[in-house]
Amino acid sequence: MVRIKRERKRKLFILAAAGVLTVAALVVLIIIAVFFVNRHRSSDGKSSEDLSQAALTGDVTGNTPEGSGVDNSPVSEKPGNVDNSDENTGDGNISDENAADGDVPAGNAADIDAREDSPDEDAKDEDAVEDEASGLIDDDSLQDMNSVVESELKDTENEKRVYLTFDDGPSVYTDEILDILDKYDVKATFFVCGTGDRVESLRHVYKRIADEGHTIGMHSYSHVYGSVYGNLDLFQYDLDKIRNLIYNETGVVPKYYRFPGGSGNTIASLPMSQYISVLYSQGMEYYDWNVYGGDSSGNRLTPSRIVENTLEGVDRRNTAVVLLHDTGSRRNTVLALPEIIEGLKERGLLICPIDEDTPPLHQFDENKQGG
Repeated sequence: MVRIKRERKRKLFILAAAGVLTVAALVVLIIIAVFFVNRHRSSDGKSSEDLSQAALTGDVTGNTPEGSGVDNSPVSEKPGNVDNSDENTGDGNISDENAADGDVPAGNAADIDAREDSPDEDAKDEDAVEDEASGLIDDDSLQDMNSVVESELKDTENEKRVYLTFDDGPSVYTDEILDILDKYDVKATFFVCGTGDRVESLRHVYKRIADEGHTIGMHSYSHVYGSVYGNLDLFQYDLDKIRNLIYNETGVVPKYYRFPGGSGNTIASLPMSQYISVLYSQGMEYYDWNVYGGDSSGNRLTPSRIVENTLEGVDRRNTAVVLLHDTGSRRNTVLALPEIIEGLKERGLLICPIDEDTPPLHQFDENKQGG
């Protein structure tokens, strides 16, 4: 009898111990799951859903979420005297009479190059992780190829000029691009996004661009099509964020804008004339491009092909606005830049930043696209 009782106690002890271990294991699994969920939620950057919700709830007047690093007050109400005549800001006298022809014939040279070319081993995306850390940036490849302006700038002088423009920055390569430009004593135009507001190590780049005499323009804050083009409130909200960010970091009131995908894009939910009217009503001008280097995020071209695309495009223009990109996956653009500049200088071309004397270049044509 005593033996049987001892056996029962042993079995009960084993069952109790097993139960305790099972409960402990479940608790550990729950703690681990909660940790990873919270870590995911607290990751840097805002999703397009976050931005959309902010606009839909009425926060569309330039107010930004707490902790964003952007001053919530409108530019016009900021303290201090802002000189709007700065060479980086333009004169604000804008008329839609400057719109250029938007017809784009099939078979664009850069389009063909992008389809046929393949990268060599040295052209791999060594810093693709930086793009992920910088937040979502929609792929512009197709829109960029289809938005090349096939007309010249209006009212251009006889002297042939080239405007080098860089979209999507700042990135891990912006400092290197600026170093190259400084080496060749060249000024360019940077249409920047809000990346430096989300990645602290890139925040200094905005000021460096302005301090070194380059033009700093806006390319939207998020570069997420749904957040930029969802409706006019979303567009204004995004516009206020990038404008305030640039002003807070540089002291420059930006007046030049480049639409993600260009003004002839096919992804906007409303007619582009409505977004353009928002810019014009606030004294801003926008610029497209008539030379495409072929280096958008979906394309993987060698440095030599980017050089070839750019110089061939410039040779076809009286005045060229060149589209290049500044992201963590565009190392080959950086490698191509010195040869591009040398090729332009060999041709005796004047390389300029966009300023108040630069005639507008528009892909959008209100008369042909229904306004």
